[in-house]
Amino acid sequence: MPAHAQSVSDVFSRGCGDDNGVDRCAEDVQARMHTQYGIADARDLLNANITTRRAMFVDGYGNDVAAVVFKREPGETPFVEVLIPGEGLADERGHLRATVSDVTWREVLGRSSHFDQLLAREVADSNSDGTSICLHGWFVVVDAVDAPRVSPTILAGTGSIGQERDPALPVDPPMEEGVVRSDAEGACAGGLAMSYAFALADMAYESLPQCSTLSMDNFRTRANLLAACRMLDGDRLVAGEAYGEVARLERLLRMERRGTSSQDQELQWLFVGYGDARLRLLRDALDGGYLSFTRFAGIDPDHAEAHGQVAYAGEDGIPVEVADVTLTMLRQTGEFKIDTVRVSDRRPFEPGD
Repeated sequence: MPAHAQSVSDVFSRGCGDDNGVDRCAEDVQARMHTQYGIADARDLLNANITTRRAMFVDGYGNDVAAVVFKREPGETPFVEVLIPGEGLADERGHLRATVSDVTWREVLGRSSHFDQLLAREVADSNSDGTSICLHGWFVVVDAVDAPRVSPTILAGTGSIGQERDPALPVDPPMEEGVVRSDAEGACAGGLAMSYAFALADMAYESLPQCSTLSMDNFRTRANLLAACRMLDGDRLVAGEAYGEVARLERLLRMERRGTSSQDQELQWLFVGYGDARLRLLRDALDGGYLSFTRFAGIDPDHAEAHGQVAYAGEDGIPVEVADVTLTMLRQTGEFKIDTVRVSDRRPFEPGD
């Protein structure tokens, strides 16, 4: 077996490979993940007396999706934050963050008790000659940091044993050491880290009402929804409504590309006023390109914008040119509809696009 194939096989046999065979258990790989999300190493958080529970999500195709972070810093109310790849770089959008209730914080901590424990079903059976097939499984990296705390066994009164102390002096309590626990796990393993990670995503969603206008109908998982919510700007409730209509546009255009049938009637309903004429303008502007969006802005209760790109591929299907696209959207009969479409001049495609 070639050395590369053998190394990839080893990664998967250890349960550390994402769909592309990247070793997500490796310290250097996790360090790169920390950098792209702009989050600190767990040991640095411990040294700063910060308690946290966090999960970084990798989808079934090896793409980094989002990081969900619950954190309690000294002197601050616990909060939850959602981060997306590139967060460590300058970003003009506001943070997606909210304080959490005491009930939620206790649940976040309580449900983390066993996520790093190994279940019997995760251990390979040396006597088994069967084949297990698991394709496009998600991967998570979960960290738990508990800052040093006063021991719950502290005695009443002075807290001293066999010593006489002035009762006016403060108690010198025993302390419990801080702890760092981590687990990197793929969905194919059937372990506890995956379920805890998605529980964190669910609790994050419940604590972030600004994401409530996004519908799970448009997302594979809650982590995908939270990543999309991080892409919303301005009035996020308005932007979330606009996201749903743009998702319908993208879905209908994909169906047309597959050649199933014409979607003209459905597409026309997505536009303000003369839908047939506006749809023709959109098709002319796209000129066969692939449409995708990366930012949605809520301007006011009745106006929104969607910003993205049109990619123009060569014969091999690889993009060779791109253009920026902006949709202005107007609320009509209770729903957002596309008002205008603006497409910039094309430019050569670069990897950062």
